[in-house]
Amino acid sequence: MRLIHIIFAAFFVYSSTTLAADDPALVLIKNVNIFDGKSEQLKMGQDVLVTNNMISKVGKQLQPDDGATVIDGAGRTLMPGLIDMHTHLMFRYGVAVMRSEFDAQAAGASAMETLQLYMQMGYTTVRDVGGNSLGLAKNIAEGRLKGPRIYSSGGAISPISGHNDLAMFSEQPGQDVFSRRGDNNLITGPVEAREATRKLIRGGASQIKIMVGGGVASNFDPLEATTMSEDEIRAIVEAAADFGTYACAHAYTNESINRVLDAGGRCIEHGFLANEKTIKRMKKLGAVMSLQPYAAVEVFKEPEKLAGFNAENVRKARQVRDGADNMLRLVAKHEVETFAGADLWQEGIITKTPEDMVLRKRWFSDVEILRQNTSHAAKWLAKSGTKNPYREGPLGVIQEGAYADMLLIDGNPVEDVSVMADWKNNIKVIMKDGVIYKNTL
Repeated sequence: MRLIHIIFAAFFVYSSTTLAADDPALVLIKNVNIFDGKSEQLKMGQDVLVTNNMISKVGKQLQPDDGATVIDGAGRTLMPGLIDMHTHLMFRYGVAVMRSEFDAQAAGASAMETLQLYMQMGYTTVRDVGGNSLGLAKNIAEGRLKGPRIYSSGGAISPISGHNDLAMFSEQPGQDVFSRRGDNNLITGPVEAREATRKLIRGGASQIKIMVGGGVASNFDPLEATTMSEDEIRAIVEAAADFGTYACAHAYTNESINRVLDAGGRCIEHGFLANEKTIKRMKKLGAVMSLQPYAAVEVFKEPEKLAGFNAENVRKARQVRDGADNMLRLVAKHEVETFAGADLWQEGIITKTPEDMVLRKRWFSDVEILRQNTSHAAKWLAKSGTKNPYREGPLGVIQEGAYADMLLIDGNPVEDVSVMADWKNNIKVIMKDGVIYKNTL
């Protein structure tokens, strides 16, 4: 009987706390200078009221409601949570180790550890552009798991011998462990391409990732190859558009980028070998270039020292490295729309992700860099349309009616974005969806 009383008492306490959580959660952040995700200048001396998971008021001298948690920003900078637009959560330890040492459950656990690192660095949202993180994205969106928001592509669609053909030489394409886990989707022809797209959409993909050109670290695809036909690309672009979303394309060369544009695609990942003619065409069509300069410029600085790289991988890495500066200068010159994701998902370099923002100072202003990881990124996340798991309000901005994803920063990143690189010391408060994940004030 005593045990029964304890159980009922515990149930009563649990029920009471659950009911209390249904009341509006109020947080008032006072005395902050706001970078709203868009403006050139900070908005000085502002307060922000958060109700549940949304920003309900922005203004001066707001008064706290009863029961509100009050945070005094003491003149620090309040900005939107960062968005990383290019990661691969399911491959943290590289293809070889993830193939041999990880089953699907361990890969998911590894991805959750990666997500916690992203959150600590101030990234409250990530876009996973290749790998079966669909279940993680679903359960974070539904509140069962805690971590940054995920806009997942699921397993990227690739032709046989394309960049996401991850089978070993001794295996048949499509019969490898990554195909069984859903980390890749190999197709031959437009019918299979459309089918793969619809299956990914059914599984909850926010957008579709396609491998149109060769890659550096893969072994069956020369960098110069254009591995997907126009009718295959068009089938994917159209099938995604039928559900209100879009396809983003891995493409380095002019040939592969222009084939994507010919087929109706408007989102290019990497693009480091593009010439001025191609960049001007992207500008004219309103296409976006997804930037990952740290991977190209710093990781590939000495590719001969990278573990697992054979002579061909080294050649391709040098080619990308040598083309990156010219492409980035052209993108900046012609004011092509941009957002950014560091592509630094590998163990040992994940925590360098904010340094990608610092490196971009070579080509872009500090405020433009911040926009690339906030409002510009959020604009394209919203292009997921009916497949957008977060449609109550905008991300990447601080304004009334937006999601309450915010960082409180020591220093002014609008003047010098380098303050974001020292994330352990300079990020004082991290809030995602109205929940405080870090507060060292």
